[in-house]
Amino acid sequence: MTHRSSRAEVRNPVLGLPAARLILAMPADIRTLLAVLLLDLAADSRRRARSSWDSRKAFVAAYWATVAVYAGHIARILGGAGRRAASRKPFRVMQSGFPELAAANWADASKLYCERRDRSGLGASMFPEALLLIAETPVGRISYNGRIWLPGEWEPDAEPLYDNRLPADR
Repeated sequence: MTHRSSRAEVRNPVLGLPAARLILAMPADIRTLLAVLLLDLAADSRRRARSSWDSRKAFVAAYWATVAVYAGHIARILGGAGRRAASRKPFRVMQSGFPELAAANWADASKLYCERRDRSGLGASMFPEALLLIAETPVGRISYNGRIWLPGEWEPDAEPLYDNRLPADR
């Protein structure tokens, strides 16, 4: 007899929802992409919850903590969550004329690109931008300055997905 607390749908209530079965039926590369993005969302939400709590904004902290919990639950359904996923490097940095790099997260991808740029000695006009992928899906583009943007052409009012000028705990 399995104890109630050992059942998966008790530990992760989202598994009991009908949509969870549909999530499990999605192609593996889409599940991987969504899992990585949801883990990122969960981490950002936990940081916002801590910051709100430190600012004595309890209701806002509770909101962000809840977002973090559900993002984590859904990521676990997708199969890319948990402590094992933290050691994986789901981001692929693809750059013309250079071997592919594997990165753990946005910051790691930016750092690896910048290290390669600095070692190359090439200027902005000669050192190519990189495409950032999760599975086979482009999720970003790394510019010469190490910032990560949405894939595609740069727009004048665009904001980076990741800005390496900001502290990592932003």
